[in-house]
Amino acid sequence: MNPVFVDTSVLIAAEDVGAADLHQATLSWLDALWRTRSGRTGSQALCEFYDQVTTAAVALPQGDARAAIRRYQTWNPWQTDAATLETAWAVQARHQLAFGDCLAVACAQHSGCDRMLTLHLPHGAQYGGVTMVHPLHEAAPEDAGH
Repeated sequence: MNPVFVDTSVLIAAEDVGAADLHQATLSWLDALWRTRSGRTGSQALCEFYDQVTTAAVALPQGDARAAIRRYQTWNPWQTDAATLETAWAVQARHQLAFGDCLAVACAQHSGCDRMLTLHLPHGAQYGGVTMVHPLHEAAPEDAGH
């Protein structure tokens, strides 16, 4: 499987057992990405994940959030640099998206991903050559890793 970028919203959904269908779809995708070693994310996504899950109304304990981030560190998260910012600004200028979404798209591009799992951008939309995938609208590949 080609590498797939996972944005903050999907990382959070993986921890949210309250939304059963979304939680299961997200876990299926993450399982496929782990088995095929094709998951990618960015350092910014991990920072946002930590901030959002540890300050939520029903907060994830900090130790659990840190453990999750340590697992995702094995994906060698993309580090935002000057070139990534330039790419994000170009995506923003062309598509008029929120800067955080543009930064995620830029990280996906720089990570060599042509797909990005996200809950915030429209399923099937393309930005900067990266196709958005919503876990509820496209099932995880079942034959991944087989």
